[in-house]
Amino acid sequence: MSYDDVSSRATALRQVVKLIQDASETLISEWENPAPDAVPASETSFAIPGRQAYDAQRTIIAALGSVEELVAEPHLRLVDFAELYFEVRALHIALQHDIAILLAKGGADGVPVEELAKATGLDRQKLSRLLRALTTQHFFREVGPDRFANNRITQALVNDEKLQAQTTRSSMGFAAASALPEALIDPVRGPSQNPEDAAWPLAVGTKLPFFDWMNEKVPLSRAGEKASPGAARGFYKEVEPSPDEELVPRDDTKTYNLYLVGNSKSLGSAHLYDFPWKELGNALVVDVGGGVGSFDLQLARLYPELRFVVQDQVVATEQGVSLWQKEFPEALESGRTKFLTHDFFTPNPVKEADIYWMRHVLHDWKDDDSAKILAMTAGAMGPKSRLLVADITLTETIGDPYIKAAPKPLLANYGIHGHHGFALDIAMMSLMNGKERTPSEFRNLFEKAGLKMVKVWECRSNLGIIECRLA
Repeated sequence: MSYDDVSSRATALRQVVKLIQDASETLISEWENPAPDAVPASETSFAIPGRQAYDAQRTIIAALGSVEELVAEPHLRLVDFAELYFEVRALHIALQHDIAILLAKGGADGVPVEELAKATGLDRQKLSRLLRALTTQHFFREVGPDRFANNRITQALVNDEKLQAQTTRSSMGFAAASALPEALIDPVRGPSQNPEDAAWPLAVGTKLPFFDWMNEKVPLSRAGEKASPGAARGFYKEVEPSPDEELVPRDDTKTYNLYLVGNSKSLGSAHLYDFPWKELGNALVVDVGGGVGSFDLQLARLYPELRFVVQDQVVATEQGVSLWQKEFPEALESGRTKFLTHDFFTPNPVKEADIYWMRHVLHDWKDDDSAKILAMTAGAMGPKSRLLVADITLTETIGDPYIKAAPKPLLANYGIHGHHGFALDIAMMSLMNGKERTPSEFRNLFEKAGLKMVKVWECRSNLGIIECRLA
């Protein structure tokens, strides 16, 4: 719909306001009387609203974007959005210096900026300016002159190492994206779909693709070297093994794996309930590219009969064993959960499992590589095996026949409620020339791998579940 004339804008604004009013009442009703399908935070540490409340949430958030389009002056809207990266940078700095954790010590009364400056080593005035920019965006609260406290949003960071890693690691995408304009016009990098030609190597001054860099072991003295979060074009330094020094994973790699655990909770918790896992009994679930097995850890606690094989590179599997030994050792001791070092570009060694699970795997790779990963898994599947792909499914703003559209006059894909998927698509482009995909793009991949798309399970998350079987 065009909003060039006042009459059409006025009509649309009334419609959007009515949607907000109705959806707000639905959401408040569930706050007061949780629906039977709502999952409290006490069960998974991440609250999942009931289906009606989830739809109300995304309607309200989508409506906020429509309101801004309708009421903002165009030039101000453009300039505001173009400069958001300054506020994102302020958040990165606050995360880097554990501001939320420091503020938690002061409770509702907050902490003077002088104390925060002493604890972080940052200049008091500059820190105050950063925090005020963030409080204006509703991160933290300003409870007095130069005195700050957590709000509902930032309090979630306290005592949650996984969420801290999840938000901190976004700075790596920031680094890669800062080199994206340069990479796109490069005669080699621009048209290339290869991971070594993405913006990431250019941004941090390395010859290595993202995952090779992440999986590279380095001398212990260099483990703490961070990827430049600002696309500093530093000269690439080869990692030279020293006979006198232990080779260890980078600190960034350890944090990245925790980031994946955090993603499993924030984006994947709904998958625990929106697919009928209980009906599978003692089925074997093979988590292909499963990292440290964070999703399986949640599944194992909820569905005590399920069995698991978690497959990934050795850096991830080693960290995964340590995580499970700490959080669920009996699953390892009984053999219910096993970790297997496996390259998913080679034939899967676990044959005819009940479920093969891929979450946030295919988006890391170009189409040809994704089709090969799928084919290597399909080759291990039996006639009763199912492949479940949990990835962001991008829906065009004009809608998709396989996805229920948002109520008009909202964008059919719920607009800014799903913006994370489109932002992640740009992140994948920047980091490793990967991509998020539309339903039709997924179908094409599955067909190339000898699979057929059976069903799309709509989840209370930006990630859906696509069920496939052998064609």
